[in-house]
Amino acid sequence: MRRLPAAEIPQPMRANDPALHYAPTQRLEWGNYVIAVGDRNVIISCKLPYPKWPNFKSKILEIVGLIAEVGVAGNVERFSVKYVNLIEAPSLAEQIAKIDLTLRIGSLEVNDDHFDMKVHHVEGETIHILTVITGATAGMPDGREAFGVVVDIDSIRNIQPIPFDAFAQGLDGELETLRLSNKIQFFGCLKQATVDEMRPVYE
Repeated sequence: MRRLPAAEIPQPMRANDPALHYAPTQRLEWGNYVIAVGDRNVIISCKLPYPKWPNFKSKILEIVGLIAEVGVAGNVERFSVKYVNLIEAPSLAEQIAKIDLTLRIGSLEVNDDHFDMKVHHVEGETIHILTVITGATAGMPDGREAFGVVVDIDSIRNIQPIPFDAFAQGLDGELETLRLSNKIQFFGCLKQATVDEMRPVYE
């Protein structure tokens, strides 16, 4: 367990700053998983290599179940599934070519440029935050540095406030539904040739 920078900011200040409402203050590493906790949220993520959805989902449900047993004050108002992938390509033009995207600003056609784009798309009770960043680098599990375009899909489901234990009991189906919506958004961002290169395995 280690304290994160937001923990050094007094709690009343965090409560008054909307930008800090969901900032994690503590981080716990548990095998291949990371649990971060803030004043209003719990974040469960996995390390690389990705353990595949069935394994990740079972850990999410296990952790949420343990938190429900401990007892948490307050209600759950929203939950989300976030998927981040770096698609490798050596040049900016090749990175952009992998995304199903046409971007023009005035007379400027974006073909081989660095850009950082974020779109908030509302779909019923779900908000999909789609982020695309070209020219990104990342450290891989084998120690090498990868270069490519980041596609980040954060799907947030707003719900009627519900006690945490009741939320935990019904999470399995809700999580699966949101994950499917998230996956559709992710693959919808890619050209078919890019999907074929990734050789996805569908459970």
